Amino acid sequence: MTSANDTFNVFLSHAHPDAVAVELLGAKLEDEAQLRVWLDRWILVPGENWQQEMAKGISQAQTCAVCIGRHTPKGWFSEEIERALNRQVKDRTFRVIPVILPDGDPTLVDNFLELRTWVDFKKDIDDKYAFHILVSGIRGVPPGRNPYEKVSQDTNLVSIRENLLRIRDLRQQQLIDDVVALDYQRRILDRLIEP
Repeated sequence: MTSANDTFNVFLSHAHPDAVAVELLGAKLEDEAQLRVWLDRWILVPGENWQQEMAKGISQAQTCAVCIGRHTPKGWFSEEIERALNRQVKDRTFRVIPVILPDGDPTLVDNFLELRTWVDFKKDIDDKYAFHILVSGIRGVPPGRNPYEKVSQDTNLVSIRENLLRIRDLRQQQLIDDVVALDYQRRILDRLIEP
């Protein structure tokens, strides 16, 4: 049983059929992002009143990730979502983050959840960028640009062309000599060839 002083970075709300994918996601959040996760399978003590513990878990968490799979939120899962949204109305720092699981159906996201920024794991639970966005949301920071997206070759080639033209102009204005110009050109072209 958790104590009153326990806090969690995120409460993972989900339907029982999605428990395996959500547990994998929870493990990644703990292992890779060092976040404290409230997940029913990890926290609930057999024989205790699970409804009260789940309600307490939502109140002890800084955020709630609502994991949407193939099943319509109903029963206790629906009540968890309602409780999380009610808490957000009272506490503007509490975030409710819709998370679409790999087999998830985005049409199952209700009207109130669809007003929030989603995290989409439809490609794969190991999608690095989706994970980056989720961790950013849990921490309450903007995700910034995609750290896993490479700059396109076209953009890189334009930059190289511009640098070579600058060197040509500096040579024409006699601000650098031929040896220096050739050295700079070689360095620029080496960067183009490097993997």
